[in-house]
Amino acid sequence: MAVELLSVSDVARELTGQLGREVRPRDISRLLYDRELRDDLCPIVSGRRVIPRDYLPMIVMALRRRGWLQTSRGGRP
Repeated sequence: MAVELLSVSDVARELTGQLGREVRPRDISRLLYDRELRDDLCPIVSGRRVIPRDYLPMIVMALRRRGWLQTSRGGRP
């Protein structure tokens, strides 16, 4: 089974749609540069960072740890 790979911008758009809150591509990139996300799972291919779709929950957790994505009062994003 093929792994679906997304760009940083694709991930930001998808998470923004899922969570109903803006997720900026630069925040995802910063998490990668700061080594909060695994570089080996999100390599640079042909000059672009690619992220497996199944890594999105880890990105959400990292955004929350940084305080860039707050949980709403109901406990759900």
